[in-house]
Amino acid sequence: MKKYKKIYIEITNNCNLNCSFCSKVTKPRKFMTTDEFKTVLGKIKDYTDYIYLHIKGEPLLHPNIIDFINLADTYNLKVNLTTNATLISNHINELSKCKNLNKINISLHSENNIPNYLDNIFNNVDKLNNITVIYRLWTLNNKKLDEKSTKIVEKIKEYYNLSPEIVNKIINENNIKINSHIYVDKDNEFDWPTVNNHKSEGYCYALKTQIGILVDGTVVPCCLDSNGVIDLGNIYKQDLESIINSDRYKNLQKSFQNRKPCEELCKSCTFKERLN
Repeated sequence: MKKYKKIYIEITNNCNLNCSFCSKVTKPRKFMTTDEFKTVLGKIKDYTDYIYLHIKGEPLLHPNIIDFINLADTYNLKVNLTTNATLISNHINELSKCKNLNKINISLHSENNIPNYLDNIFNNVDKLNNITVIYRLWTLNNKKLDEKSTKIVEKIKEYYNLSPEIVNKIINENNIKINSHIYVDKDNEFDWPTVNNHKSEGYCYALKTQIGILVDGTVVPCCLDSNGVIDLGNIYKQDLESIINSDRYKNLQKSFQNRKPCEELCKSCTFKERLN
């Protein structure tokens, strides 16, 4: 078994939207080059079987997105995407042919004024028969549907002709399968961690099942450190093994095991409270 269940790779921190629930990027805007992506893949291929092309930014905005997915296949890596799907029409034919594209998470809560946004997504997803698609809803009241989520679920119900029983499951449960390859999942909106948040102890899956790599090569403990506050090293300049063996990595890993995170950002992260 490989060390990490997944490794997040931010191929760009640019986005075509400016949703209020996303934290602001403070690092310079950048697109990962093909050579940089190859460097990353070569250094992580022995540590995981799955990469997530997501931390911040919109992956479908990257001009080489299809090449990157296919390139990952040459390293025997499965790819998961997280996207607002506003650009999915531009890539749908190529995406449907990517044999190592494992899953696409689509945030249906993205804030945009695109006409027929949901219908366009549904129509395109119909062409992805061999790829798992998860429609994700961010709710605001203890996993209960807010007004926007309720309208989205109604649109899903109409398009997929769902039974009242399935709709009820979507409302009251998580990760509900609505056809052969499509699921609806929901969760409460969370606060992106900052060192100014309240402090708490607790366990986290960072470094245990995942790490993240920002577009500039910075290695971070998880996908919530989008600005590289906890800089564990740089994958462009170092091997992953040397980063794993660094004092900062080991100290943070040990502190999670003891449920007393040592980094200020981790102390302030409320997401870990979901795991405790």
